[in-house]
Amino acid sequence: MIEVGRICMKTAGREAGRFCVVLDVLEDGFVLVTGPKAATTVKRRKCSIHHVEPTPETVKIKKNATDHEVLSAYKAAGIYKKLEVKEPSAKDVEKAAAAEKKRATGPKPKSQKAEEKAEEKPKEAPIEKKAEKPEPKKAKAEKPKAVKKPAAKPVAKKPVKKTTKKAAPKKK
Repeated sequence: MIEVGRICMKTAGREAGRFCVVLDVLEDGFVLVTGPKAATTVKRRKCSIHHVEPTPETVKIKKNATDHEVLSAYKAAGIYKKLEVKEPSAKDVEKAAAAEKKRATGPKPKSQKAEEKAEEKPKEAPIEKKAEKPEPKKAKAEKPKAVKKPAAKPVAKKPVKKTTKKAAPKKK
């Protein structure tokens, strides 16, 4: 029942109640799903088949299709209207494509990052220091005398009125 292109509803996790599409059937009862994030806010991730509920809807996509291809397949199959899912704006699709491109290239190794930084900044020639004559020793400088500040005027305290509580009448 679960195959590539099957629209499913997530039943567990933070994305429960949202629709996704199966991109790949993995071994040991897992599938690779995506919303894509631009359309249904479901990220591309590995998911247990026990945490998705298949629907009768399918889309024609290839195995491990990109989010852009999935969005095109949704539009062609009319999934937005059938499942009452809001169609993403062009700006959302561009953001998703940029994130997918970044994910596809993967993070750069630290050594590669260091090489790029070295290429960006041209090395400057070291500045040669001229031989300097030692400065003659100066006599110890006298400490400046402390200047006394005028004392602040004392603030007069206001008398505090004492209030007494009246005893409540006793009930018989």
